[in-house]
Amino acid sequence: MLTNYSTSMRTDRCGDLRVDDVGRTVTLCGWVDRRREHGEHLAFVDLRDRSGVVQLVVDGAHDLRSEYVLQVSGTVRERPADTANDSLATGEVEVDAAQVTVLSVAEPPPFPLDERTEVDEVLRLRHRYVDLRRPRLQRNLEVRARVTSAVRGAMEEQGFVEVETPMLIASTPEGARDFVVPSRKEPGSFYALPQSPQIFKQLCMVGGVDRYYQIARCLRDEDLRADRQFEFMQLDAEASFVSQRTTSCPSSRMPFRPPLRR
Repeated sequence: MLTNYSTSMRTDRCGDLRVDDVGRTVTLCGWVDRRREHGEHLAFVDLRDRSGVVQLVVDGAHDLRSEYVLQVSGTVRERPADTANDSLATGEVEVDAAQVTVLSVAEPPPFPLDERTEVDEVLRLRHRYVDLRRPRLQRNLEVRARVTSAVRGAMEEQGFVEVETPMLIASTPEGARDFVVPSRKEPGSFYALPQSPQIFKQLCMVGGVDRYYQIARCLRDEDLRADRQFEFMQLDAEASFVSQRTTSCPSSRMPFRPPLRR
């Protein structure tokens, strides 16, 4: 199945291959997830990218280790029925590798990347670039991207305009302390990072942008708690010519509700 992921280096993603692709010559790029020896001259390699994993059949002489980055060209073929893997979306096919190019070698990873292993959070954060390769983190990023895309679509259907407001502002003390940024050009002077886009969205209303929204990054220098972070994202919106009495936010999918009692 050809996809819009085709580039000069690959024709397909690992997790997209299916039985319909049997007989096609494909080029894949990804990380070595696992390697299993099958005799002296044959090895099975699970190649992983963001879309999933596919099994490669390679010459056992190849020195391929975990997390090596490969470019592989070969032919998609159907697995024998007794070797199919029902737990994988690509479990009915494999790629008979004709050419394997090592794009990058790797040291052994600092922790296993499978989802069954619990890993200390400090270790994960110290090696965040490795942690991001784990399937759960990849799914989290994709879900977040889909949610923000859906939010943008819903807001724009209702006539809201996305406006990016400044990140460097004058300090306006509110409920929390500001993060301050020293000015190089004006020694002794400081900018502040926004706790919210409140002032700027009100300027938008005055300026005639009658429906504004933004997926805004906010920063507050306050003590950390379970529901308080230095940096967070919020859907920020403002509308003109509406009232609390008549507003249903103005989308039926996001109805107005009075504040909840704690």
